[in-house]
Order: sequence, then structure tokens, then C-alpha cells
Amino acid sequence: MKMNNLFKQTSLVAAMALTLSACGGGSTDLGGGQDIAGIGGSGFVSSGTITGFGSVIVNGVRFNTDSAEFNVEGDKGAETDLDLGMIVQVQGTINSDGTTGTATAVYFDDELQGPITEITAVDAISKTRSFKLLGTTVIIDNNTTFDTDEGVPTGTTFNLETIKNDNNVEISGLFNADGALIATRVELKDITFDTASIVEIEGKVSDLTAIGFKIGNIKIDNSSAKLDSFPSGTVLANGQKVEVEGTFNAQNNTLSATEIEYEDYSLPDTEEIEIEGIVTDFTDSSSFKVNGISVNAANAIFEDGAAVAGLKDNLHIEVEGKIVNGVLIAEEIEFEDGNIEVHAKISSIDVTNNSFKLQPFANSAEITVSVSYGTQFEDEVNDNSAKTFNINNLVVGNFVEVEGKTPTANGFKANYVTVEEQGEVIIQGYVQAYPTTGGIKVLGVTFSFDNNTEFKDASGNDVTKLRFKEAAVIGTLVSIKDENSDGIAEEAEVETED
Repeated sequence: MKMNNLFKQTSLVAAMALTLSACGGGSTDLGGGQDIAGIGGSGFVSSGTITGFGSVIVNGVRFNTDSAEFNVEGDKGAETDLDLGMIVQVQGTINSDGTTGTATAVYFDDELQGPITEITAVDAISKTRSFKLLGTTVIIDNNTTFDTDEGVPTGTTFNLETIKNDNNVEISGLFNADGALIATRVELKDITFDTASIVEIEGKVSDLTAIGFKIGNIKIDNSSAKLDSFPSGTVLANGQKVEVEGTFNAQNNTLSATEIEYEDYSLPDTEEIEIEGIVTDFTDSSSFKVNGISVNAANAIFEDGAAVAGLKDNLHIEVEGKIVNGVLIAEEIEFEDGNIEVHAKISSIDVTNNSFKLQPFANSAEITVSVSYGTQFEDEVNDNSAKTFNINNLVVGNFVEVEGKTPTANGFKANYVTVEEQGEVIIQGYVQAYPTTGGIKVLGVTFSFDNNTEFKDASGNDVTKLRFKEAAVIGTLVSIKDENSDGIAEEAEVETED
């Protein structure tokens, strides 16, 4: 079961309440009647997207899970129940290298499950789509992981283009400042939703009566529901945060609950924590939230050692620090959003140094791409398992789409690497120079302009070359398209920062 809408709090809080409230050791029930011994105390907690396996990789850390217990949607599970794109919480320890650790427990719960309505077309500029699910706006894009449940017919194609209204889906993701769920993973449970399909929603109880209540604009019929995990002497009341499972009648917008679970969102102190999430409720660097957790980053630094600046609502970040009196005192912050994007062929691979090079066209400069445990790999062309596909599976000549951040001297760090069918060369990066011979230099690669080059401003409007250069000064984010891979730009466009 899991979560929903504007009232949604992060499942990290619930997981921490489960895993950390047993101070001084003892055991904690992680669902299904399974206790995990000794999970209390000040162990390392990490919450974020699964980007790889071979153990479990979360927030750039490879956690050894040989001795870990798994809780999957309230029941005892296994690592095989997990997949790419799931938002999980890891309890355990992290090593001094900062990239490896040992998990004692891994917790997963989806945010939402139910029928898709009001789906939009793919936006031509942002390459995103949105839809409604039980009143919540969900946003998907090329970085969303799509998968099908084992009950869906073999061979069913499910992706950004084929997802449609009335699909019954389960979603894992992160909520932004507008209350929209940015989906990291969407799993197709049923091709067509029906009245027997299970739905899941979480939020605050409102408009409580003797026979029901509301979560957001969804009516809940609790006349036949079982109450679960309610503290002794506690009854259902307005303002409580609950998780509801049942069936949904779209005609009368009513969820007939079979189970209502009490959610305890108390936040115990812990010495080490890192969370991936989206900034909300931003006032200043000392007062904002990430996944519903209050954060004070007044004394934090960025991963490169610089003082924190430029934080605002809807930024996708990773925060490291400790919890003190319910507040995350941030020590380091890393931006997860990346503005750099390259579509090109791989020219060489250096597995030892975790990098590869891209060459946009013959005899051009090469772009070095650095990868880490936090880089997510996918192969949309060959029959490779997404769970095990990584830099070792790349081949010189692969045409890839790489998205990333943090420009280096001759390249950048990758967040996502996707093997695709051969397409047009695209380089999105920051203007480095306008060579005296003409053209433009981006990520170390110089492209020429000719009489057929189209120039566009940040709104996608056609402009002259002069106006483009006036807007795209050195350091401006631009996108260059080279359809023929010959070093001549067919299009040069000013881009907006995330």
C-alpha cells in the first residue's frame, strides 16, 4: 500500500519511525509478523531511488544486502522484489569511502496505485506527460522507469508513448512543491482498470462521518474496513494520516476501503541520514522541506565544497546530515537535476576509471563521461537486463543518450545512460566560446553554422543568428542539433535552466 496527494508525507518518515523508534536495540516489526532484531540506535539511513543492483545501489552508495531484511509494501520480502526506479529506505552503515555500505534493512512502499485519467500528449519541449490518479497529478518523462507486472500478458509494450487512460498502475516517486508526483517508476498492474482492481491512497482524514471520510477529493467508505496499527485507545479522527487500500468506483468517486492503516510520522533523531527528494516549503536555506522533512541547511556545503546558494522550491537534491529534534541538520547538499544532455556514439570505454568517451562526428573532440554507483543505465535496443546492465555492458559504437550534471574539464558526470537506436546528434551544455572561424563551442566540441542553421530563443521562437548570440553569451545553456553528424548545426537553441 502507499501514498498520495498534497497531504502526502514521505514513506521515509514512516520507515524511520519503524526502524529507529526502538532505541537501545530490541526488535522492530517490519510487517508480515517479521521482527528485525537490533535495528534501533543511530545507524545510517538512506532514502532514494534504486539506480542499480549487485546488492542495492541508492544515492550513489552500493549497499551489501547479504544479511539484510526486506520489507516490501508491509510484508516480508526479498531483494528480487525490488527494481530500478523504486524509492526505498535503507538502514545500516556506510563505509569511510562514501560509496559502499552494509544494509541491515531495506524498506519499500509505493506512493500510489489506481487508474489513469486525463493523460496528456508528450510535451514537445520538456518531453514529459502528465495524468491524474485518484486526484493526484503524476508527471512522467524519459527518466521514468516503466515495467509490467507478471500478470500482464507477455510482450505488452509499456513506456512513455504507450501508457494510456484506464491503465491500472503502481507508482513510486517524489512529490514536488505543487503537490504533483514526479514518477521514478511506473508499473502496469492491469491493462484495463476494473472494479475488482486494488487501489491504494494515503493522506489526511477529513470530513469524517459515521460511515466515511475524505482524502483530498476522494470519498472513502469505511463501513467494511479493518483498522490496522492504530495505537491502543485511538479511534479514526480528522487530521490523522492514514493509508487506505480497497476498490474504487470512478462513477461516484468513492473508494470502498478494506483496510485503513494508521501512519505514525514521528521523526526520531539519528546521527547519519541522506535523503533524495524535491525541495518544498522553501523560505530560506535554514528553513525548507525535502519529502516532508524539515531541513536546516544554513551551515551546509555543496558536494564541491562551495557554500550552499540557489536553493528554491522544486529543485531535486540529495541532502546528507543528521536529525536533531525532528529537523534534518544538513551538512552537504548535492543537486540531482542535470542540465547536460548528449546524444552521440561511444568512441572508447575505460572501465577501470569508470568513464567512456563520446565523439559527436568524425574527427571532432571527444566528450568524457564519468559514471558512478549513482548512474542509472538502461538498454532500449538489446536484450539486456536493466537490473544488471552497467558500464561493463557498453560497446564502442553504441549510440547513447546521456544526461548529467557537474561539467568537468572535458566532459561531465552522468546521471542516466541509455542505449538507443541511431539518431541525430544532440549536445546540450554551456557555451564555452564562439571561435573566430565561426560556429559555437559546447562541451569542448565546435559546431559550424551555415545558411541552413535555424536559431531559436528560450521560448522556441525563430531568431536571427545575431539575436541568438546576444542571448547565448558565454556560460549560457544551449542545445545544438546535428542531424547528419557532420559538425554542421541544423539547429541552435537557448535553453532554460532547471
